[in-house]
Amino acid sequence: VDHAESKRRFLDVTIDKNPYLTHFKRTNGKQLAFLALTGREAFYGGAAGGGKSIALLAAALQFIQVPGYSALIIRRTYADLSRAGALLDRAAEWLSQTDAKYDSQRHRWSIPDGGILEFAYLATETDKYNLQSTEYQYVGWDELTHFEESQYLYLFSRMRRLAGVDIPLRMRSASNPGGIGHQWVRKRFIVDKVCPFVPAKLDDNPELDHASYRGGLAMLPAVERMRLEHGDWDIATESS
Repeated sequence: VDHAESKRRFLDVTIDKNPYLTHFKRTNGKQLAFLALTGREAFYGGAAGGGKSIALLAAALQFIQVPGYSALIIRRTYADLSRAGALLDRAAEWLSQTDAKYDSQRHRWSIPDGGILEFAYLATETDKYNLQSTEYQYVGWDELTHFEESQYLYLFSRMRRLAGVDIPLRMRSASNPGGIGHQWVRKRFIVDKVCPFVPAKLDDNPELDHASYRGGLAMLPAVERMRLEHGDWDIATESS
């Protein structure tokens, strides 16, 4: 079976035949390219509006039917997770009409005879140790440039699986340029290219009104606009 056919079959099983991804729309080719990756590490995004959060959520749910599977999605603050239209809202939209059960105290969805999807936030450097006794087969970072490199690297120690379990270990992240972590993220993924990087822009996402979105981006200062509208990782100011 050639590589393209193998990817098609993988997406067919983990997305098209997945009852927990019926709300996911296969209209963004960059998202599909990201979801077809099975290696340990991958990075998505660049420009604003490219569908980063949806890509991370869909990736987290690809193996949710497998017993014992654990997925984690991280943001910097609880407000980032819980604001209207953010990840907790989107997960509820996708899962509330299924047999998945939500634990509001633990910010966790569980599947009967299947896996779990958990959400967490790491507001400080030491918050990473709150996850010290956990284990995951999937860790997703939304807006990775909001984090320190030490937080990101520590979560690799939480990734493991039982012997003989055929689930890929996946560290996935997505971000716009800018933020406190801009330099280390740029070096790791754009300059050193330690893993696949799937660049995505507004034009790749047919779900959004492009004209109105660009109208808002046009109001930004030049550097921030180039980062968010064009996914420019190289444009910089003295302070960055």
